[in-house]
This record gives sequence, C-alpha cells and structure tokens, in this order.
Amino acid sequence: MRTDGGFAMSDLPMGTEDGFRHLFETNPQPIFVYDLKTLRIVAANEAFLLEYGYSREELEKMDARQLHPPEDAGQLGLIYEPSRAGVFKGARKMARPGMRHRRKDGSTFDVETLSSPLSFEGIDAHMVVVRDISDRRKLEALEARCRALFDHSRDIVLMLTWDGRIVDANRAAMRAYGYPREELVQLKVSDLRDPTTLTEVERQIERAQHDGIFFETRHRRRDGGIFPVEVSSTTIEVGGERLLLSVVRDTTDRRKAAEDQRVTDSRLQLLVDEAPEGLGLIRNGRILYANPAFALLAGASDPAQLSGAALADLFAAVDRVEVARLVSVRGGQPPSEHQLRLRSATGPDILVAVVARAVPFEGSAAVILAVRRAPNS
Repeated sequence: MRTDGGFAMSDLPMGTEDGFRHLFETNPQPIFVYDLKTLRIVAANEAFLLEYGYSREELEKMDARQLHPPEDAGQLGLIYEPSRAGVFKGARKMARPGMRHRRKDGSTFDVETLSSPLSFEGIDAHMVVVRDISDRRKLEALEARCRALFDHSRDIVLMLTWDGRIVDANRAAMRAYGYPREELVQLKVSDLRDPTTLTEVERQIERAQHDGIFFETRHRRRDGGIFPVEVSSTTIEVGGERLLLSVVRDTTDRRKAAEDQRVTDSRLQLLVDEAPEGLGLIRNGRILYANPAFALLAGASDPAQLSGAALADLFAAVDRVEVARLVSVRGGQPPSEHQLRLRSATGPDILVAVVARAVPFEGSAAVILAVRRAPNS
C-alpha cells in the first residue's frame, strides 16, 4: 500500500518481478482488483483510471458495485454473489447481455469482463480485466436490424457471388421459390430462371457488377411454375467479400391488375365509341374528348378534329349564353335537358337535346355532355 493511501501495482502479490508490475500498469485494457468479501476496490491500473475518470484516492472509497449504473442494481447479485460464494474457482469470462459500467461523468458503456481469483495481502480477491464492447454491441444491433429487414422484406432478396452462386436468401425467397434456405444456398441464380431467359444471365450479372442493373425477366419455382419479376441488382461488400445484392419483386399481381384495367378500359371505350348518343368531355369551355356520335352531329369526320375546340363555336350564336351556363354547371346540381341548335356547315342548324353533368377529372372540374337529336328535328 502506498504511503499516501492510494493504490499501486506493488500492492499486487506478483512477487518482486518488475515485469509483472509493468505489464499490469501498462496494459491497454482497464484492470481492477476487488476484495471478494467486501467488494472494495483495492487496485487499478492506469488504463482503468483513464477510462473511468476516477483518481486512485476516489477508488479507495468505492466498491465494485459502484462501477455499475444504479438502474442495473438488480443484476449485481448474479454478477458478484457466485464468486463470493465460491461457486467459481477459476477464471470467469462474463459478457452478460446489458451488463454496463459507469464512468465518473455518469456515462455508461457495455462491457465484457474476465475475472480471475487471486490472494491479495492475505485476503481473497478477484482481478477483473474490462473490455469496452459498446462498438461491438452497436454493430451487433445494426446487424440484427439489417437481418430483420432482410428476412421480413416482402420482396425476394438474394445475395450472390459474382459467378451467380446464392450465398443467402430471405424468407420471401423461400416462400416464392418453394426451397428451404439450405437448398437455396446450393443453387445458382440461373437455377431460378425461366430456361428461355438463360442466355441473358451472364450479361446481366456483368452489368450488375459494374453499374448496377434493373430489368424484367421470368423466374421459376421449384415446382416448375414460371412467374414474372422485376430485378434490381447491385454490388455490396460483406466481410471484405464483394457480393451482388438482388432484390426481386414478383409482378404477377401487378400485371394481372394492369391487364384487368386494360380490359375494363377497353370495354368502357367500346361503350363510349358505340354509344348512339354524342358524348363529350368539356373543361374550361373546350372539348377534351368527343365520341364518334358527337363528331357526326357536329359535322366532323373524325372525333380528333374536335379536340381542343371551343364548345360554344359548335352552337348557334343565339344559344351561346345557354352553352356557357351548361359548361359552368357545378357538382351536386341535378342534370337537366336543354334544346340547343348545333351549327351545320352544309344546311340548317340541327336542333339537339343536351344534358350536362359536372364531374371531377384529373384533379379539376369538368363537364360531361350527352347530345342527341331532338324529337322532330
């Protein structure tokens, strides 16, 4: 014991060999020694003082439990009582999840400790080597989050070597292809492709290695079923190894929805084109669309000729005020029928019945007109 009441390496029972004392004091890992019975700290090296921020005089008044944050008090019995009871006779490595130490400034950090029993001035003691594993824990947490994202992604995610061998696959891949993970990692990505697309694989892998690539193709399930996919593939580095990360999206449902919409649109277009009444879509007083029946009434050979035309120009001058009222109709107003005169380039004006209804169209207000010849016209 030093005469000033502090602690020094000379307190440790390592004989008279200066090399051992030097090794203790210069060890880059924080090391402290505590009395097994009282848990009082009886020695600490320079690395410990620097890491924790205490002076030797302050440590003299502390026990090992004070190195832990107060909120972790419930764990301390599991950490210290087995050693005090003699359960552990030799060196003991401890990396309990959530085990932390606290510095003098109140900051905490995750630790892993290696504790060894020794005799110190006739008392039973333990020497503890402390390793700060905060960075490792952060890395483990990051890896866990990445793994969760990987496994819970709805898209298929594959990790490939540069020659196309599968080294990892997520749960979506197992569901989509019908293989367990241990079988998927025995395959190459070409084994998952529609055989008719195999000539493209080598070129696509090469492009993914250089610039990344996005493409559409077809994949094959274990049962032989073929399904359309979009693939986004790029280079990543994992543990010093360059791999390809491929995100694969099954587009079966989207393609079916698009086809269903195409069929619906086609049917609606047929209804509009073959309707016996003239139909027109008007916005800001101009014609956006007119069906063939409307074009025929207006004397146009092609409905496209009416696109962009001012609606009022199609009607007799005496009816233009009424036309202006029609195209300014608001939503919620019941449609009403009006008899107006369409101008004719080859003969007398044509008396027509017109019904207007306000509709929303592409984020703004528009009007649908239904036009037919008036009775007895």
